[in-house]
Amino acid sequence: MVSEEYEPVPQEASLDLDAILANYRRRQRIEAWVGPVISLLFHIVLVVSAAMFFTGGKAKPDQAGLEVQMEELKVKELDEKKLEELEEVEEIVEEVVPTVEKPDIPQEEMNLATEDFNDDMLASTNNNMDFSEVLDIKASDTPLKLSALYGGRTDAGRAAARQKMGGDKVTETAVLRALRWLKVTQNANGSWSKSEPEAMCGLALLTFLAHGETPGSEEFGATVQKAIKYLSDRMMSIPDNRPEGLKRAYTNGIATYALAEAYGVTKLPYVKPAMEKGLGFIVRGQQPCGGFDYNYKKGARWDLSVTGWQVQALKAGFVAGTENEGVPKAIERAKSFLTDVNFKNGTFGYASPGGGSAGMQGAGTLCLQLIGEGDCREAKAGVKWIKEHDSVVWDKTKAYAAHNNPVYNWYYETQAMFHVGRTTWDQWNKQMKQQFVSSQKPGPDTSDGKGSGYWDGPGGKWDRPEYDKWYSTCLCALSLQVYYRYLPTFKMPKQMAKSEKTILDEVDIDIKME
Repeated sequence: MVSEEYEPVPQEASLDLDAILANYRRRQRIEAWVGPVISLLFHIVLVVSAAMFFTGGKAKPDQAGLEVQMEELKVKELDEKKLEELEEVEEIVEEVVPTVEKPDIPQEEMNLATEDFNDDMLASTNNNMDFSEVLDIKASDTPLKLSALYGGRTDAGRAAARQKMGGDKVTETAVLRALRWLKVTQNANGSWSKSEPEAMCGLALLTFLAHGETPGSEEFGATVQKAIKYLSDRMMSIPDNRPEGLKRAYTNGIATYALAEAYGVTKLPYVKPAMEKGLGFIVRGQQPCGGFDYNYKKGARWDLSVTGWQVQALKAGFVAGTENEGVPKAIERAKSFLTDVNFKNGTFGYASPGGGSAGMQGAGTLCLQLIGEGDCREAKAGVKWIKEHDSVVWDKTKAYAAHNNPVYNWYYETQAMFHVGRTTWDQWNKQMKQQFVSSQKPGPDTSDGKGSGYWDGPGGKWDRPEYDKWYSTCLCALSLQVYYRYLPTFKMPKQMAKSEKTILDEVDIDIKME
């Protein structure tokens, strides 16, 4: 076996290797420090550059020293006569400017202001509305919720409006009794009466809507839902080419009025086509003079009683947001009819200029007020006539003998008087609410034991026993709801009214008429 032998490493080579390793370790240490040092220098330069950028690179100059000198101010004394004059002025100011004390608000009013509506179906709203600007409020697009335009009809809104405009718990109790009577006497299909189901359904639906009732209301929701469905289905079943609309002009006007308010209040989608269809019959049925007649005839005869329901429907449709472009034009023509054709010698006429009954004075006046013309001379004359010639007296032997049906007259007159000065309204309201409340008759109890009430008609020649109880009950209840029913809707927008009145104007009108 041959063994291998290695030659020993020379000492010089061993020293060279140690030097190489030492040099490598030194370079490694230098390289390990180079990165942090460079990074540190970079950040120092960056900080200095930023500081120079924000300071403009200029050193803050030394502030110059301030030299302060103290000098005594010489005060010139006022002349005694001047002082006396100033004291007199101060005394006058104290007499003119009243002392304002913190009001003492009763606890019940504070509770009312923070009252929970307890009804998810009613939209929140401001009840202290400026009447002339309310139509600038956008209606709610959410179905089943009470639109902000009708905010006066919420629980809190009704209470505040009654307190402000002269209603009370007694008038509200009478309204609730009427609503419960309507509820227990509703037909299974949602209508009321047999001979005039559409017209009575329209009046009853208006009565519920005026109280803020919707299909979502706890006590009356089902009643309202059935009425809306019945009226919508009936309207949609009428052929488009039928000139008289739903049955006849009277019925079509009342039904369309109710459908327009129902859509404006609830925004239920299926109600809108029925509203538009009814408005279409009205627009097409208007005469060239701006009035309306039975069955929407276009002859020489016109009828203010028929016209009254059409104008109310047109106004309600306008407020609800109709897409019928003919509605504003029809409203303008109706205004011309009332002022240029119907009015004569200080009064509105029934089927010829001037000389109409108390109901015609109320109808003509209210229609002008609803379309923004309440300040015109014709509307003022109507109010003056009512004040001087009519009153609310529930006496069949007297009032009923003088009028065909005073309930119809009082329905229009009450609304007309509500829209004028406070003094005039207070005088009318005092007798109206007392007579209406005391004349209500007791009806059957509801299923939950709550009492109901109704009003009947005049009897005799003008008695319509088959439907008169519903007719009279609705008109009386609507009259007792005037405190909150019309707060949001009696003014037209500025572009459709010649002028807007302030509260001072209302008072001034009332004083002149007194």
